[in-house]
Amino acid sequence: MINISVMVSGGGSNLQAIMDAVADGRIADGRIALVLSSRDGVYALSRAQRAGLKTVVISKEEYKDADKKADAILAALSKAETGLVITAGYMSVIHEKVCAAYAGRMINIHPALLPKFGGLGYYGLRVHRAVLEAGEAETGATVHYVDTEGIDTGEIIMQRTVPVFADDTPETLQKRVLEEVEHDLIVEATALVVRELAAAGPGDEAAKRIARSDSDEAFERGGENGNPVE
Repeated sequence: MINISVMVSGGGSNLQAIMDAVADGRIADGRIALVLSSRDGVYALSRAQRAGLKTVVISKEEYKDADKKADAILAALSKAETGLVITAGYMSVIHEKVCAAYAGRMINIHPALLPKFGGLGYYGLRVHRAVLEAGEAETGATVHYVDTEGIDTGEIIMQRTVPVFADDTPETLQKRVLEEVEHDLIVEATALVVRELAAAGPGDEAAKRIARSDSDEAFERGGENGNPVE
């Protein structure tokens, strides 16, 4: 059984999708061991607490030093015996040493069809506004591994598409991507990664490197609504 830690910052709709999938068996080999938030008082924490899940808040206000914040995150993930980290709406910069510690075991969901509309500054409504300004006929969401090469540069695990309509606004497009593809996509990708990690077995770090490329050191800023902004 793979312990999953979900990192959040907001409403937690993708967290809820993961929780539901664990509960009904679509994610059969994993359990949520921790919900870690960069902000106190967010609805994602309420969702987790109602479900009886362990929660922790590690904020930049409490940890102004980036290294100390990273150490606190690593300590929380370690205490939860984390086997997989999912950034699902986590809108805070993740320190490189956190990502390196979970190389091949950290995934992110981004609300666009990477490599398009990813990277620095592409988060939230900014992503969808850019899609509309570019005149794209379709958009979607991407689940990818986190790496150290840059922002949203990790190997793609899977993608899903939705159409872009002529009368779309950033808000309507964001809603379509979230409701029609993101929730299902994060569940499918999580189930896939969890199965492969479980099959690899404990201590088999080479097999745990599920990413197919050799560039597997992890540094990412990610989340349900794109890159972190802090």
